[in-house]
Order: sequence, then C-alpha cells, then structure tokens
Amino acid sequence: MKIALYIEDGLEQIVLSPETPTEKAILGKLHTGTRALRIYHGEFYKCQGGWVRHSANEDSTILVLNETVAGT
Repeated sequence: MKIALYIEDGLEQIVLSPETPTEKAILGKLHTGTRALRIYHGEFYKCQGGWVRHSANEDSTILVLNETVAGT
C-alpha cells in the first residue's frame, strides 16, 4: 500500500493506493456502503506471546471498517 499526504491551497488529503489484490479488496469496501468507517488514535504492536496488542498511543491513526447491519 502506498500512502501519500497531499496538501495544496488549503486542501488536505490522505491518498491510499493499493498494490495487492488484498489491499484493493479492503479499500473497495469503503465504496460499497456495507461498512461503517470509524477513526481512532492508537497503535498495534507485537507482544511476546506471539499476538498483536493494541495501545492508546496517540501517534497513530487507525481506520476501522465495521460491517453495517441492514437498515441502520
């Protein structure tokens, strides 16, 4: 995934450009209307147990796509 920040004349954008079929599929879900987008502060890191843990580090921004329930 290529990520670019574009800033010009007061316009600020984050551009996500997929490079693999998996990345294309995930970004495609942004456009189908079947996911709700939520934005959080935090980060993920590996821990000794071999899994990934979440912390509340304010340096990272996390975009989460949750499947929407029909009619909501």
